[in-house]
Order: sequence, then C-alpha cells, then structure tokens
Amino acid sequence: MRGWKAKGLEHAAMALVKQARVLRNVLVLWLWCGLVLWLVRTRLWEYRDALLLGLVAGAIYGPLYWWHLSRKVARHDRRFERNKVFVHYLNLVEVALSAVAYNHYLAIPLALVLLGSLLLGFLSGHWWTVLAGSFGLASGGVLAGCILRYERSYGPLYYQYDSRTWSGAEGMLYQVGTVIRPLTPIGKIEVHGELWNAVSLSGETIKVGDRVEVISVERLTLYVDRLPEASKSV
Repeated sequence: MRGWKAKGLEHAAMALVKQARVLRNVLVLWLWCGLVLWLVRTRLWEYRDALLLGLVAGAIYGPLYWWHLSRKVARHDRRFERNKVFVHYLNLVEVALSAVAYNHYLAIPLALVLLGSLLLGFLSGHWWTVLAGSFGLASGGVLAGCILRYERSYGPLYYQYDSRTWSGAEGMLYQVGTVIRPLTPIGKIEVHGELWNAVSLSGETIKVGDRVEVISVERLTLYVDRLPEASKSV
C-alpha cells in the first residue's frame, strides 16, 4: 500500500500540462520595472510627480487585481493539484507570439506600439517611463505580498493552461468518473461512458459508486482522487 501511495504521489507531481508559478510572473515584472527605474535613476527627482503618481496608482491597483485574481483560483478543496488559475496564456509574451502566429500582419501594429512607447519615453524626457516603472513596481510589490500571504495558508499558486476541452491525455485531467470496480488501490472507473484502469492516488480504498477525479494519466491508467463531498452535490 505504501509503495502505491508513493508512486501515486509521484504521478501527481508529473506536469501533463504546462504551468507557471503566479508569484514568479509577478516578480519578473517587478524586477523589470525596478530595472527601468534604475536606468533613469538620475532623473527620478526631476519627474517626482510621475514617480509619486505611479506609486499611488500601483498601490491601489495591486489589491484590486488580487481581488480579481483570487476569484479565479480553483480547486481549494482538493488534496492534489490545488490552487490553479486556468488560463489560455501563461504570460504576455505568449499572448504576443500567439497573435503574430495567428496573423502575421499583427506583428506590424505590435511593433508600432513598441516603437511608439520608446519614442514617447524619449520625447517626454522619461516622464512616462518613470510613471510606468513606478506603477509596475508598486503594483507588483503589493500583488506579491498578497500572493505570499495566500500561499502561506493554502500553498503555491499556479497559472495553468485550461486543458479541460483538449483532446488526448491532457483533456482527461480533472474529469470526473464513477468507480465500477473498487480501487484497492487499483480498480476500474467509468469516465464519459468509457472504462479505464485507475489507481487511487492516496492509496485508500474507494468503493463502487463513488465519484472520483482524474489527477494524472499514464498510458491507459488514470490516477485519481476521491471527489470532495462539497463537489458531489454540484
């Protein structure tokens, strides 16, 4: 039993679908904004109005964005694969690359926006640069603090591709099935009318008729966990 539990936990840690730590994304943005301000550090006092405006706006925006983000966090009540924010893109770079890949002509306006932002910063004497940098620094710092407070109680928070409509093994993740043959911890379950070999991730016995959730997939075997009571009535 202990061997199956250890193996099950190992499979739970296998990432079928790419994910990214939310805190990492925020810290990368925070560091970039800090670098921008460091590059124009000799002009900060000259543009102290932009610096102050950016810091105040960022301090307000940070908790507002966290409120929005926290409402999208899924799987609070799960034992495995908790704290997911399901997204289609993991960062802004992916958004830009996907847009260009979908339509090459979109590369032109994206390049113009980038060029325009550079010219605006140059012609305005870095006023907008200081504003953007201070806004990102303040909002990123506040957001990072909110995330750290959350993770202290609930564990790491991740962005993850929303694969629930995908085909293949990735599309099986988080699907719900019914136990047909008791999981002791090996047995069989039915998912969308199909019969699958299944293993209980926790190693506990799950009886016939119980509903389970797919956590990981290896070939034709599904690694599952008992569905929380609160979710069974939904």
